[in-house]
Amino acid sequence: MSVATEQDSSWKEILDQYFPEFMAFFFPKIHQDIDWSRTPEFLDKELEQLFNEGEAGRRLVDKLVKVYRLGATVPTWLLIHLEIQGYADPTFAQRMFIYNYRLFDRYFQPKGIDPGSAGRLDKVVSLAVLTDGNKRYHPKRFLIKEWGFELSFKFPSVKLLKYNENWAALEANPNPFAIVTMAVLRMHQDKRKPPEERLNTKLGLTRRLYERRYSRQEIIDLYRFIDNIIRLPEELDQEFRREVTRYEEEERMPYVSSIERLGREDGLKEGLEKGRQEGKQEGTVTLILRQLKRRFGEQAPEVERELSVLSLAQLEELGEAILDFSNQIDLALWLQAQRKTHS
Repeated sequence: MSVATEQDSSWKEILDQYFPEFMAFFFPKIHQDIDWSRTPEFLDKELEQLFNEGEAGRRLVDKLVKVYRLGATVPTWLLIHLEIQGYADPTFAQRMFIYNYRLFDRYFQPKGIDPGSAGRLDKVVSLAVLTDGNKRYHPKRFLIKEWGFELSFKFPSVKLLKYNENWAALEANPNPFAIVTMAVLRMHQDKRKPPEERLNTKLGLTRRLYERRYSRQEIIDLYRFIDNIIRLPEELDQEFRREVTRYEEEERMPYVSSIERLGREDGLKEGLEKGRQEGKQEGTVTLILRQLKRRFGEQAPEVERELSVLSLAQLEELGEAILDFSNQIDLALWLQAQRKTHS
């Protein structure tokens, strides 16, 4: 998996896991207007169907999330179209406009009622977070003006580089996305520095996870993000693992070992390869069940039965797919697709 793909996957995972925290950190006024008692619904698959890969461009992440407005007398839902943009694209604002009007055209109904959902669609709101390192790049508006015709499309746009202006506030903020922002900013700052400085940065951010007393799961999730954003040469990566393990032992932290976390993906791939070579399907099923338990909890007996009838090739494919799963639903959809393919 390439570094860019891993970073893309990291953003998707952290957004799926901590979307309310994301909104509270980057768009606090909008966060206050959302009814968080109703679980946000991610419609990313529907977003993909509206736009083919060629149109998508080279960005990090796009998300489509259904949320409900707080305090509405009639249940009113909005669609949040979110872009995490990773490079300076002169056509970005235009693309945001195109995505917004296509989504509105797709979901808006003249009567205002969506027969497949309780309530009505109010608006499609587009938001952007810019993670690039170009200080002069900050698109916020798309404008067409000619012969008396005028169209102005303005969208909230957050630039991560702006958070450099108040680093102390970042360090004091307990929101998980303060750590996410610090990791991205340090990645930009350390690009031209010796690898040893990146090692110190990565260690500092990792220690901060423990110092802030995040929950066990928050530490694991944020640690994964940091690990994929700030990359080290193999020799320094080994030193990083040793230092984190030593720190955990000194502080007597009751969390899953960082070494275990770091080696989890490599161990899964190696185990699948060994199972393939030896032809031991049962052992491969056991390994996958162990990985699923670590990520999503104990699996139902039905899942084990479904895995037991898969071929080694399918199990190997599932082993790779697990690394991109965000929740139990992804597993269920993957198994459903296998049933349809081989029915």
